[in-house]
Amino acid sequence: MHRTAILAALALAAGAAVAQPLPDPESVNRAVNPYVYMMDGAGHKVLVSTNFWRNDPKYDDRAFHRFIDVLAALEKKGFRKSEKATIDSWDKPAPFARCYVYLEDLQGGRATKTTVTAGARVWCSSAGISEIEVKPADAPKHVADVLQKFDMMLDKSRKALGK
Repeated sequence: MHRTAILAALALAAGAAVAQPLPDPESVNRAVNPYVYMMDGAGHKVLVSTNFWRNDPKYDDRAFHRFIDVLAALEKKGFRKSEKATIDSWDKPAPFARCYVYLEDLQGGRATKTTVTAGARVWCSSAGISEIEVKPADAPKHVADVLQKFDMMLDKSRKALGK
């Protein structure tokens, strides 16, 4: 019975490792990277992006739901999909905040010798601080943590811009 429990644990661990994004070039080329530009009534803009790694449909399904949950939460905050919201230059001074939320991001994640775990990166122009990483993506409160970091960044940007 002890041997069966060990084999079951190893099978679960192997399944979890496969469910993570893969960093090799072929896997990265297979990834699909949808994004949405949004803008609020004050002209603040946000780019929300994610990756579907296409190596595990169940992981991609969870990633899809995280993406939709972030978009829905931003809509509740007054952001709407907008063709005018494209962000041409992050460095150009502007009277509004330009933010991004990169979900399922390898740079915002972490890597070990055997697995790669995606995370998220959040940043807003004029916030006065660099981007914040939120990891891991599959954590139960990941979306709430991403939105909390977004709110903090946007608030800092608004204060710096006097809005």
